[in-house]
Amino acid sequence: MESFLSLNQSQIAGILAQLVAIPFIIMSVKKWRLAIQSEHWLKTSGIVIKGLDFSISGHLLFLYEYQIGGITYQGNKPFFANTFKKLRGKKSWELIERYPKGIRVNVFYNSANPKTSTLEPGRKDGVITALIIMVLLFILGFILQHYPTLLYQFLDYFQT
Repeated sequence: MESFLSLNQSQIAGILAQLVAIPFIIMSVKKWRLAIQSEHWLKTSGIVIKGLDFSISGHLLFLYEYQIGGITYQGNKPFFANTFKKLRGKKSWELIERYPKGIRVNVFYNSANPKTSTLEPGRKDGVITALIIMVLLFILGFILQHYPTLLYQFLDYFQT
């Protein structure tokens, strides 16, 4: 406890930045890995139960169903993405037209865990960008925590 009390504000900010970045890095890496792995997954037939729709809050409303070994599974996203909130305009209309309610689709699923699936294997919109930003935030936090004066020297260099 004594060592925590001896930290200055920039060191505490650095620790907080790292703690915030870690879960987002883990989620982004997981989505990135799933997107890459999905290119080699098995394929089955499925049906879109609820066509693509974007709610006012920007959340994606979507549902498709498929069966593996007599068990029915559902998926709620057509591909692995960091967020669907930025999917607007032409891109969103293309998806809405591609996945209307009732259409039969190819579903690519993880044979080791059939509830994990995608309609567009390999697609990972925004995942790499989010990963890069979070890694940079983590690095900045590390610098603030371990070398707080380095950041001040860097800022002073560009101000003069």
